[in-house]
Amino acid sequence: MKYHFVSLGCPKNLADTEVMMGSVAGGGNEITTDPAKAEVIVVNTCAFLKPAREEAQKVLREMAAWKKKGDCRKLYIAGCLPQWLRKVGKAILPAIDGEIESIGLFSCATPRLKATPKWYAYVKIAEGCDNRCSYCLIPTLRGKLRVRPEKDILEEVAALAKRGTKEIIFVAQDTTAHPAFPSILKKAARIKGVRWLRVMYTHPSHITDELIDVVAGEKKIVKYLDMPVQHTSAAVLKKMNRRYDRSDLEFLVAKLRRKIPGLVLRTSLIVGFPGETKADFNELLDLIRAARFDKLGVFGYCREAGTPAAKLPGQVPAWIKEERRETAMRAQRLVSLEHNRSLVGQKIEVLVEGKKGKLHVGRTYRDAPEIDGVFYLSSKKNIPPGTMVKALVTKAAAYDLFGKIN
Repeated sequence: MKYHFVSLGCPKNLADTEVMMGSVAGGGNEITTDPAKAEVIVVNTCAFLKPAREEAQKVLREMAAWKKKGDCRKLYIAGCLPQWLRKVGKAILPAIDGEIESIGLFSCATPRLKATPKWYAYVKIAEGCDNRCSYCLIPTLRGKLRVRPEKDILEEVAALAKRGTKEIIFVAQDTTAHPAFPSILKKAARIKGVRWLRVMYTHPSHITDELIDVVAGEKKIVKYLDMPVQHTSAAVLKKMNRRYDRSDLEFLVAKLRRKIPGLVLRTSLIVGFPGETKADFNELLDLIRAARFDKLGVFGYCREAGTPAAKLPGQVPAWIKEERRETAMRAQRLVSLEHNRSLVGQKIEVLVEGKKGKLHVGRTYRDAPEIDGVFYLSSKKNIPPGTMVKALVTKAAAYDLFGKIN
């Protein structure tokens, strides 16, 4: 049988899709990238927010059309959307023939077919979440926190390195909730073949001095942390059930930058949370300008049925949320441009990933794949994808860098 997979949502979902593909391929089936030729189509969905659910249903309708104009006989749904539909009492689209149960935790022995380029891979170290942020559906959809054994995670990293993977990206709903995470990072840095270790999805309350020291001390751990803070107003953070305030954040950011020279901090913010006043939003703008995060994403609050925040008074109109989102991103663009301009004239390591026209395109340690900016590189020689080179930064834009090899 020929299978076609569509993976929606975050890298954590992509890791699950890779496991599903590995299981299918291990059973003697073929994976095709062309839905027209597939006899079975599987869509791994995200249901974290309303836009993600809308995207999933749109893609499912598109894939269902291959039953009439292609070879498709069966269309299956996986991931969070079927769980969400059951929670709210809605029926799955009639064109869907069945559901693939949630992958949950898997081990290094689980068959897996990588969907990312050879040179990087996502390693999911945990499933579920115990943080209970008031706006979030993850505990409802994914359940309580369950962690993979340290030994199992390290065996997966070693196996990936043997196959030529240079960059390992650790993911989970909250990577820092894994009690052995500092030890995992330290031991992973000893694995031959690994060049970069990247940490995503950390929680400010769970970043310990031990973790900071490991990130600072291990050369293979890129000086990059993804740390969603969501807001800075004490009133808003309390309603979000985020157990810190602005002073905690400012202290943590200062400590991280002091102890980890060259650190790149990525964060995400939510604007328009119920009850957010103009003063609350202005405080958020102050944080953007003062904390000077290197990378930042801003999202308008989505009211999700079944979450405590959905019942809060003071729901903010959509137009105000969008206005605040755009204002915050304008402030961040200036910060980001200043950060990038400070790199002009420096030499920096670039992981080349392909070409766009005459320029090679890659990433530095400052950029996570599919999330951050890219590095446009001019070179007289052709550079194979997956190669790491030293390049001179010659120009900076708000999110991307430009350079050359002398």
